[in-house]
Amino acid sequence: MTDISIFLKLLNNTIVWTLIGVAFFSYGKLLSLLAFATCNTQWAARCNYWLSALKTLLASLPLLGLLGTISGLLSTFNFMSVNNGLDMQEMISGGIATAMFTTQLGLVFVVPGLLLHTALRSKVSNWQVNTACAH
Repeated sequence: MTDISIFLKLLNNTIVWTLIGVAFFSYGKLLSLLAFATCNTQWAARCNYWLSALKTLLASLPLLGLLGTISGLLSTFNFMSVNNGLDMQEMISGGIATAMFTTQLGLVFVVPGLLLHTALRSKVSNWQVNTACAH
């Protein structure tokens, strides 16, 4: 199997696309609040509204990756039972590699999101302190 066919096989997975969708939605919302919005009372209210929801979405990424691993391993074991054991070593190892990819993807996607979340929470806290000190 070539590298391109392995990559295309990985993209033919609903959980991979769910991980990508949740991660990019979270990144987009965090970046829009962090970098592209003017700091004022409405901005602080929007940030406080979104911070807990975004933290929950980011926390779901490793769990979605684990779900992908479990479903991939189940399909590999199902393949093994249908084909009477370990006849096709390459197919089985490829199935396990595909299964582990979703966990890796979930962990890789959560780290930048948590960093952005922490930066936004810090920016909101600093703005609130500066606003309180100014009055």
